[in-house]
Amino acid sequence: EFSPSLANMDFPFSVKPDHQLSVKDVMNICRDKGYGTFFDPTRGIRGGPYRNPNYDSSARLISVKQAEYTTITQCRSSLPAPIGGIVWLAWGAQDTSCFIPFYAGVKAMPGSFRIGDHFVLNRDSARWAFDYVDFHAQVSYAPALEEIKKAQARWEDGVLNQIPDIDRKALDLFKKNPAKAADFLTAFCLNNADQVVKAWWQLGDELLVKFNHFGYYNTDRRTVERKPMEFPDIWKKAVRAIDALLE
Repeated sequence: EFSPSLANMDFPFSVKPDHQLSVKDVMNICRDKGYGTFFDPTRGIRGGPYRNPNYDSSARLISVKQAEYTTITQCRSSLPAPIGGIVWLAWGAQDTSCFIPFYAGVKAMPGSFRIGDHFVLNRDSARWAFDYVDFHAQVSYAPALEEIKKAQARWEDGVLNQIPDIDRKALDLFKKNPAKAADFLTAFCLNNADQVVKAWWQLGDELLVKFNHFGYYNTDRRTVERKPMEFPDIWKKAVRAIDALLE
């Protein structure tokens, strides 16, 4: 995707991109499902009526449905190590999750990040917030993903825009008192993480309501709109073709 000049189907150990990648570029790579390629899991009717890429597991894609977490490590040599290093963490499946930044100099992690049990849903656990959204996205994947992308844009793009200002403030503090810089970065990261986790719990609730009964419940207008949830023509044709074979 980022090296179109490399015209072959081999899998080399590494590939130099044609341009410098941003953090956002790498986030998009982590969410890659192979759309539009030979390995597209939604090609034809593979993804079902709502183009869900998680039904077909014949190809090992970058974005896998059973991911526990994904990290992107950002290193910037122009800044002191506690500020220059950022780990972006996304719980669960990359396509429905949100990348949350943690500076290398933070002194603590959110309490919700230290709680997790696959067998008990716990609203005090961050990972469950993201699995909760992912679960509700699977039923009506394509329209649900549009709602998730809006939340990702708000929280990921929002914090990416804040990073330069946070860098400057942290650097000013670091020059005077490294401990205060660490406190500042910790407070920023913990607050942002808590807000994202809260937003994802709310997003999961909204998905449950909006796509309940395979309809589209417009929560603003308090109306039920069925049209967005209609099956695509290719799916209808496939159903008719199978019906004909079974007759």
